[in-house]
Amino acid sequence: MKRNLIISLLLLCLSLTACNSTSIGIIGGADGPTAMFVGENKETLKGQFGKQLEKRPIRMFNVDGELYYDSGLISENVPRCGTMDGALEKTVKENEIPLKSGEANFEAGGYQNATSITKEAIVDGKWVIFKKYDTYSRALDGLKYCYHIKGRLNGGVVDSEMIVLSEDEDVTFDDVYAPLLSSVKLGDRKGRVEQNFLNADKWGLILYADDITPNGMTLKIEQFGAKPSGELQTGAAYYLETMIDDEWQEVKTITGEPLVWNSLAYMIKKNDITQMNIDWRYAYGQLKPGYYRLKKEFMDFRSAGDYDIETYEMDFVIE
Repeated sequence: MKRNLIISLLLLCLSLTACNSTSIGIIGGADGPTAMFVGENKETLKGQFGKQLEKRPIRMFNVDGELYYDSGLISENVPRCGTMDGALEKTVKENEIPLKSGEANFEAGGYQNATSITKEAIVDGKWVIFKKYDTYSRALDGLKYCYHIKGRLNGGVVDSEMIVLSEDEDVTFDDVYAPLLSSVKLGDRKGRVEQNFLNADKWGLILYADDITPNGMTLKIEQFGAKPSGELQTGAAYYLETMIDDEWQEVKTITGEPLVWNSLAYMIKKNDITQMNIDWRYAYGQLKPGYYRLKKEFMDFRSAGDYDIETYEMDFVIE
């Protein structure tokens, strides 16, 4: 299934901003070298895009060609059986990518399956949650090193954190953003770099979609980490907007009247993906080619009358 490329761009933008802000734009068009230099504290690495605050190897293992990285979260799934779902063997250095199934870059006896995007392994006597690294269907050919990198863009209000796969052992925070700089030639970069930005949303939610057609989509709601105070829920309701003359405008319903929704509540699975099939033909008909936005409310529910509501948005394209 092909994920809409617009969504990947939005996730990148959201990861660089405060939780509910989407005001950041695309970096590009700057001139000059991308030289790096070390600050007085000998730890902060400064570059053209901002400061690298931290870089460290990241624990990873490989299961059936899928990479899983140490999320830093400790599993609450106790007690549990002692039977492993698969074995792991340390075959590469701690900063290298385990490229074959069953390989790891740390000492681990095995793993247990958890959710559709997580597995769990014992690290220092604790069951640690390992999250699937999203390759966006791209091959890992030529990539060798893996790091957790933290930094802050020039003018940024929050730190950016990412899991980085690279051809070069000396990859930096700046190198991750170099492809966005039009004046940096391919030959001046430190080889190929791939990354998964870590979600900074307060509820750990990300929306994206597969199988987008003029009739509907498969909406995927990923929840990972964060600390909602209650149970995350959503309803059936959603609304569509379209871009007209550089402004968002509501998509008109077939009847011209506001939509009426049932009052069902759908639970959002923790550290997993909740999937909803959306067919908007009865409400909006078939959508014409264009740029659209889906808006949907989510609730952090603690008890009757005690909850918080936030609206999440996801842009998509009908070709």
